[in-house]
Amino acid sequence: MSSPEKVPPAYPTNALDRGLRLIQLVRDEGSIRVTDAAKELGVAASSAHRLLQALVYRDFLVQDDTHAYVAGPAMSAQVADVAWSRGLRRAAAPHMARLSELVGNSTNLAIRVKQDIRVLASVIVPGSTVDWRGSVLPAHRTAGGKAVLSMLPDPILEGMYLTAGRAATVSAAEFDQLMDGIAWARRTGWSVSRGECEKTITAIGIPLRGRSGEALGAMTITTHGPSSLVGPGLERTVRHLLEARSRIETEIEV
Repeated sequence: MSSPEKVPPAYPTNALDRGLRLIQLVRDEGSIRVTDAAKELGVAASSAHRLLQALVYRDFLVQDDTHAYVAGPAMSAQVADVAWSRGLRRAAAPHMARLSELVGNSTNLAIRVKQDIRVLASVIVPGSTVDWRGSVLPAHRTAGGKAVLSMLPDPILEGMYLTAGRAATVSAAEFDQLMDGIAWARRTGWSVSRGECEKTITAIGIPLRGRSGEALGAMTITTHGPSSLVGPGLERTVRHLLEARSRIETEIEV
């Protein structure tokens, strides 16, 4: 079947088009530097640098040890292909906003896709954390990921992480650490991540379940540093988190 003729957009957004062009260049050439990006786009180096940093912020690019920009996790992420994710996000939105008000920290909604989690929505409290929406993160290093993984049987987890040849295979030590975190989540009903994904981020999470009891995703509370998440206010924070989950699950139609 022949492809339709490509027609340039009637009202192009230059910054967007330039950002997409940088993604194409890294996809096809493996890496790019600021000077090469500026030359390719016909812009000043400072403008190219801002575009590259925006793509880093959204996980499409990362910088390697030589400071070149290479493909980030969002570049290779597969389409989630779950029709219910939009409904889940809409059901969770007002309850996440209320939860953030109650605990004074940012909240996030994520789903698992294989060994990663995708952040579908975030409610940002100024000074708490950055905007994680759209981020693709390793499930075994995040509170949300461990919350969802805790709902899976151990043999499934072993197949996901210890099978030879898998791209996301972890070491035996990392798997043991993951299983310790999952055991905690199964025992308490909530998971925790302290500096595992980013050094300054502390998060707690719980799974969100559909009507069949299967985990659809996770909701997390995140902050810079330990704050009240693992301090004297922990019991109150977990209570609010569980109450928000209960309200969301009554509205989930999956």
